[in-house]
Amino acid sequence: MTYVFWHSYLMFHQAAYIRALAELPGNTVHWCVTEDLPAYYRDRGYPVPDTGQVLVHIGPTPERTAELVRLPGSVQVFFGLRGFALPLTAFQASLGAPVHRFLMTENRYEPGAQLLPRWLVYTWDALRYRRHLSGVFCIGHSGRYGGARFFSACGYPRERIVPFVHVVGGTPVQHRPVQRDHKEILYVGQLIVRKRVDLLLQAFSQLDQPTARLRIIGKGDQERPLQQLAHQLGIAERVSFSPGMPNAGIVAAMAAADVLVLPSRFDGWGAVVNEALMVGTPVICSDRCGASDVIENGRNGYVFEAGNAHALLERLQAFCHDFHWDRAALASAESTRLGGPAVAARFQQSALRLMAPGPATRRATGPMDGVRPQGEQQP
Repeated sequence: MTYVFWHSYLMFHQAAYIRALAELPGNTVHWCVTEDLPAYYRDRGYPVPDTGQVLVHIGPTPERTAELVRLPGSVQVFFGLRGFALPLTAFQASLGAPVHRFLMTENRYEPGAQLLPRWLVYTWDALRYRRHLSGVFCIGHSGRYGGARFFSACGYPRERIVPFVHVVGGTPVQHRPVQRDHKEILYVGQLIVRKRVDLLLQAFSQLDQPTARLRIIGKGDQERPLQQLAHQLGIAERVSFSPGMPNAGIVAAMAAADVLVLPSRFDGWGAVVNEALMVGTPVICSDRCGASDVIENGRNGYVFEAGNAHALLERLQAFCHDFHWDRAALASAESTRLGGPAVAARFQQSALRLMAPGPATRRATGPMDGVRPQGEQQP
């Protein structure tokens, strides 16, 4: 099978499964991007990802684009058709060619004043593009505010919207028992309003664990206001703020923490969830984070209602009092389930199912097959 992926850059949250897909017998994988890595990510210390046997094309010429996008019988995967010049150009060039086209996208069901205008433009896209697509791989698929609900409301056939994930490469971590007499709660991410770190501070201030500590790693325009809030809540001595650090340091911090919390008002995915689980650290995240798709309450963490400080507090209490886990076993299970080889195999299985003659099955099998969606409702 020949696969051709079209992105704006070599995404480090996609590389692991694309690389693994190229290693499956009989596969040839091309990855076409505008640039290898934007300066924004280079400045933050992200490396260009390992692409293994993948055939990488950086800034392909129009002639090369036309050649790759029309490879007979190939599977063409376009990461976004709005706001990404190369995927849209390639998609348009593929029309009329004997290929199988798939859209890959993050959930766009973000609350706020822009939701209706966003729905209108994505509905217009669906009217123009859906007849040319074999399916949609949706990152952040399930739940009341998931992508399946959003994109089906836009007009894409729900049975052809497949759950998908962002994937991170595993980082070897030496697990050592942490000797301490308190719970270590961790947040990793930008310090911006959308991430709702203020909600975490409010819930933490009411936690019945006076020895618990909260570590916040990240930078952003809310750093000062959050520090002031910690003082106002009387928890400043139990909350530490650290600037961003190299990925290896962040992974080590995750491995040392008891639980990671991602309280965002909205996140298309939230790759820190993968990173924490893969080193054996449970996660508490809001139901408007796409990565809540991979959380099973009581097994690898908890999901709570976004924006609800009391609900977050209840989950923190449940973790501190009732949650028990084997860190090494959790790391092993999640590294397998969320790792590149497993996701590549499930991606190929889903693509083949959707390419088969006849209607797609109603059941959306995919990378999260077997994971219970959190409170999924129909539109």
